[in-house]
Amino acid sequence: MEKVLGGHLCIRSCSNEKEADSHIADADLVLITNPYSFPWARRKMRQDASIINLIFAFERTRVETLKRYPVGTEAIACFNFYSSAHQAVNVLYEAGVTNLNLYIDYPGNQNLDGKYMDLALISGQTDRLPPDVGEVFDLGPRRLSLTTLLEIAAKADVLDDSLEAQIAQYGADVSTSDDYLTHFFYNSAAAALQLRSVMESLDDGLAICDHEFRILNLNRSFSALLNLPEGLMGQRLQKFDLEGEVADAIFSSQPCQNRLCTPKVSGRSVVVSRETIKRPGSSQSLFLLRVKDITELTNLETSLRRQIAKRGHVAKHTFSDIKGESPAATVCIQKARRIAGIDKPTLIIGESGTGKELYAQSIHNASARARFPFVAMNCAAIPVTLLESELFGYDEGAFTGARRGGKEGLFQLAHKGTLFLDEIGELPLPVQAKLLRVLEEKEVMRVGSRELTSVDVRIIAATNRDLNALVNEKAFRLDLYYRLNTLTINVPPLRERRADILPLIQEFLRQEHKEHAEIDLSVQTFLTRYAWRGNIRELRNCVEYMVHIADGPIGEQHLPDYIRAEYQQAIEGREWAEERLNMLSPSDRQATADVLSLLKRKPMGRRALLQVLLEGGGYMTEYRLRAILSRLRQLECIDFGRGRSGCTITAAGEKLLESLRK
Repeated sequence: MEKVLGGHLCIRSCSNEKEADSHIADADLVLITNPYSFPWARRKMRQDASIINLIFAFERTRVETLKRYPVGTEAIACFNFYSSAHQAVNVLYEAGVTNLNLYIDYPGNQNLDGKYMDLALISGQTDRLPPDVGEVFDLGPRRLSLTTLLEIAAKADVLDDSLEAQIAQYGADVSTSDDYLTHFFYNSAAAALQLRSVMESLDDGLAICDHEFRILNLNRSFSALLNLPEGLMGQRLQKFDLEGEVADAIFSSQPCQNRLCTPKVSGRSVVVSRETIKRPGSSQSLFLLRVKDITELTNLETSLRRQIAKRGHVAKHTFSDIKGESPAATVCIQKARRIAGIDKPTLIIGESGTGKELYAQSIHNASARARFPFVAMNCAAIPVTLLESELFGYDEGAFTGARRGGKEGLFQLAHKGTLFLDEIGELPLPVQAKLLRVLEEKEVMRVGSRELTSVDVRIIAATNRDLNALVNEKAFRLDLYYRLNTLTINVPPLRERRADILPLIQEFLRQEHKEHAEIDLSVQTFLTRYAWRGNIRELRNCVEYMVHIADGPIGEQHLPDYIRAEYQQAIEGREWAEERLNMLSPSDRQATADVLSLLKRKPMGRRALLQVLLEGGGYMTEYRLRAILSRLRQLECIDFGRGRSGCTITAAGEKLLESLRK
């Protein structure tokens, strides 16, 4: 107190009633260290004197260190006096030390029975330290809080510019309450100091106004951001020519939080907020106005969005977008999730339309490179003459028509991110050689340049071709194949995951906002058995066609023409098979299936068939076999060859065999 207030006040101290008798009676201000001293201090002091209960704080850096301890750390305040420990705990909680579970050490505290303490908090020497504690943390000597110094200066009416500067300098080193800013708006002297010592250090514009928007205090940033003149103290904001957006944000009766405004005079982008501060004992409130300059942030975001949108270097999909609960799909998704965390070249193999790029984007977004670009290139869609320059870039003048200043290649655009090379099997051999060098050396050389540029890129390649066969045909480099084949994902075709067809249909209906559309049961059954040579892409196109053609329930007539033709053939084939099955007695169906299965392997005569059937443990007589073969010949399911060529199964026979197996 002497250091900060000694030049303005005469300060005396006392620690017992005897000393108090000689000092308190003459004091204008009586400061007590705890509320238990108030009764006897009140009896000694003058009626017109003021009494202030001192609030203590601690060094800011030590309090900030306490905030870094793990959440839930058990801590005990060990001070020589209970009142000091109690006040210290309150001060620490108000300063934001909410990560500690704070206890007070006093006799009979049952909360401490059997509890191990991670941390003991002391302030200098103490004889209250428990015997078993993990760590001792010294908060240092207690300091007067900034609020106490301000209250003393305000009540003594000695606050001037020099004292404000001293208190502000002192306040920079002590801890403050989290709601400190609001606390000082309750009186103008404290508000003035708060704005000078704290608000002037902020880039945001801050102003305190009364209920009529008369300015009580502000910082320079507020005037600068809103293009206001100097000397605003005590004046009402309404008299100044604030632009429409800003005026509406400040004076509107509606709540205002981070309202985006663009004043035309300055051309800068700002966000304006207005907070209401209730004043105890008063029906009138104060307003805290905040103005934040976000021009650079807005410009940067706009620039990045334009670049990203122009280049399309964003992975839009994640694993949650991959639909599939069949065993084949589940295994593939789980494998891809594990591979996402491995920063190695990855090869995705699958037929056209199975969703290989969807897997590639999901792997990127689940990897450590998710914050960086995802660059995709279809190797089959770019002319061979341009592939090299697209991948590796080129310098100015590298070839006729080269862009002035040159151009970055996809490897450089994907730096720190992922480069997805679709249809990798279409890369010509010369480009394959350069790609292999990049994978090995992590350096690229632009076309027409002699300088190497380092790149950090993960390669995900995809193909619907058999790269091993291409290697055998000398159309794909063996060394590149093994370099890309480090991690492999085989995406199953739709015909191997038929359990996912109906859920996928429902998902595509939902995307078309037709989730309640009804599909004929026979059509659903057919769609689950259809070959889907185009896989998920073909299924999506089929669903989109049906929902846009149908006005009501979806039936056979709403299928695409080429699929409807197969549907009709399937219906006719089923009817044909059912007709022929009905011509066979139930007891003959298994025997007929056994005969057709043998003939499908190779043509046989009647005697050879009978021998194989008997060796297989089946019951068959020559008479019964003759009758079955005769019936199959009538149904045009087998042909009798001449001589020893035996019986041969026909296409109709294979169809009947399929029906019998079902």
